[in-house]
Amino acid sequence: MKRLDTVPKAIFSIWWDDRLGPMVGRSYPEAIPLSSEEAVTIFMGHGANMEISVGYSKIISGVVVSYMRPPNCIAVLLENGENGAVIERNLMRLAPTIDFDSDNWEKELQKAFYGLKDLINETTGEELLLNPSVKQLVGDMMNGRLDIIVPKHVLKATVRYPNAHEYLGDDDDEVERLLKDLEDEEVLESRTYGRKVECRQCGDSDLTIELLCPSCNSNDIHKVYTVFCPKCSNNFQTVLIDDLADVTCISCKQPVKVSELSVVDVEPLCNKCGTASNDPKIVFRCATCGKQLKGADLLSGTGLAYYFRNVSDE
Repeated sequence: MKRLDTVPKAIFSIWWDDRLGPMVGRSYPEAIPLSSEEAVTIFMGHGANMEISVGYSKIISGVVVSYMRPPNCIAVLLENGENGAVIERNLMRLAPTIDFDSDNWEKELQKAFYGLKDLINETTGEELLLNPSVKQLVGDMMNGRLDIIVPKHVLKATVRYPNAHEYLGDDDDEVERLLKDLEDEEVLESRTYGRKVECRQCGDSDLTIELLCPSCNSNDIHKVYTVFCPKCSNNFQTVLIDDLADVTCISCKQPVKVSELSVVDVEPLCNKCGTASNDPKIVFRCATCGKQLKGADLLSGTGLAYYFRNVSDE
């Protein structure tokens, strides 16, 4: 069954005051107010530390999809049962055009409200299928020239669909949003494809990698590099700290630009207990909430591949 059209009812500006908590600013249209209690509910959808950029919440007048750029928050109200994912994708497209430092929020919200409606029109229904890039992609899938749009997961939380890039551009996030738009229009359908990292606490996939000393678990580690000196052809050891332009070779005493060094080996050295080890403890943490990721987190997410939806097969 095809989804109902998704139309925003209103858009609100909220911000966080360290003394008073969430503060309700302007709304558009102004006839739909937002209470302080509802503002608290919306902020709770972004995590305790406002670490989640897109939040979902339910208030008396409907469902709210909100975008957080601390301390500011833009919240979009829609009817119960409407497709919040459509609002989320287009809110992410809209966010870079919003002036969060505006002195005239009444005008900024009005512009954002109609800008969001225009984006929804462009990425749903006939307007989406009239997009030349989308039309070529769908045509090639219908004709069998493109069988499947396969994701390529990279370490950062980026999902890439390389064979869709030549149709839809190189913006990974926008390509993924367009594929989801096409699925909502029942042109494509998604199926599971492989596994990806996903934090079970906040649902994000961005990772940080932390090295710990295998002896004392300290994270106060320097990396001692064995490097090749291009001036005397000898190897020497050095610590390459941030913002370093050159180092002095121990053998020939000549300064060597860091960019000219060839790294032969790397050995972590613990500054706390003095242990040098080529086998440090590696810890994966969620870059959003900081949770240490276990084996289940590293396999908990599901990748999606997209197929042309052939109605005659149903």
